[in-house]
Amino acid sequence: MSITSDREAPGTPSEPRSSGPKTRAAALAAVVVLAVVVGYAVMKATQSSAANSANAPGSGVVTSSSLVGQSAPSFQLPSLADSSRTVALGQLLGRPVVINFFSPACVPCHEEMPTFASLGAKYAGKINFIGVAETSGASAALQMVQADHVPYPTVLDANGDLVGPYLIPGVPVTVFVSAKGVVEGYVAGAISNKTLTQRVTALLHS
Repeated sequence: MSITSDREAPGTPSEPRSSGPKTRAAALAAVVVLAVVVGYAVMKATQSSAANSANAPGSGVVTSSSLVGQSAPSFQLPSLADSSRTVALGQLLGRPVVINFFSPACVPCHEEMPTFASLGAKYAGKINFIGVAETSGASAALQMVQADHVPYPTVLDANGDLVGPYLIPGVPVTVFVSAKGVVEGYVAGAISNKTLTQRVTALLHS
């Protein structure tokens, strides 16, 4: 075992002891500068993220799900316009499908509904849209879709039968399904007009 001694070997010139505090001061200054630089970078990244959120789907949204890449859960529910009729997902496949889960009590649902109505009309015959009202109040849901002149079928999920299969944490939720019935995209939360348009266009060309 070697033992390190504080003694200097004979004939070896000793280093000035004053260099220690200077070295520590320089190191501390470097750490402070690095902390400032990192803090500034984090601040700018946060500001950039906040700025980009204006065009993001919405505040606190979820844009991924274990459903993506899986077959969309099948369903058959009564029409809002005529409860004696039902609409099934299977009837809509063969074309891409956009499923919008909404509720008349949901403010973001009201805000995004006009865009859904506009795109539903624009892509009629190319993409099948369907609205699913997650509420027991059929009349309020029907008034909502009629007020926005929704041109596509809307159905009533009064008992919340699709909440589990579609992993719905709350409305609105939008699910993008390929013509073959595979979930291509999922957005839980308010979706911006820009994002919805981009998603629909991508679905059309998928």
